[in-house]
Amino acid sequence: MTSSWAAAVMGSRVQRTLIVLFALLPLCVVTLASVPALLLLPFFPTHSARAHAIVQQLITWTRTTLIFSRNQ
Repeated sequence: MTSSWAAAVMGSRVQRTLIVLFALLPLCVVTLASVPALLLLPFFPTHSARAHAIVQQLITWTRTTLIFSRNQ
């Protein structure tokens, strides 16, 4: 009985790890692609709001990925 419970807990941890890994992979690609824009946009007064929006969107995607993985 105890071994099946331990296997279920371990299985859910492995599943969550895989979900987070596969969900964060595209997010990392998008973040790396955004780095040049995030380095340049804050120096232009009219585009600093755009840089802020990019960062906020990346934060939202990361939080959503991590919260979604808890429910699995």
